[in-house]
Amino acid sequence: MTNDSPRGPQTSTEMATELRRARDRMLARDRVIDEMVENNERQIKNEHARGGAEIELACARREAARAEAGAAANAELDRATAHLEMLQEEHRRLVAEREWLNTSLLEIDNGPSTDEHQRSGHA
Repeated sequence: MTNDSPRGPQTSTEMATELRRARDRMLARDRVIDEMVENNERQIKNEHARGGAEIELACARREAARAEAGAAANAELDRATAHLEMLQEEHRRLVAEREWLNTSLLEIDNGPSTDEHQRSGHA
């Protein structure tokens, strides 16, 4: 079975290869989108956790600033500060991961088709 295309007739083997590549590309795109959804969920959870940590830090600062504040208040301030810093670092990592996922999706969506690979000599 042959089919006419801009580069001439295709054999069944070429068509099967092209369909396989299209399927692989679709599956790769689906995986990236699934990862983007998971990243969004983690970012939302992180945002809520950071909001809570900011409240905890404000309370710890208030307690540590009191005249009768002792070592326990200062330790709580240190703990609250470290917790917020950890959440902020996680946020930066999630944002970087999302940027990478966005780039990956664009590469899949804007990548050359099978015909372009073959015409330009790329495998």
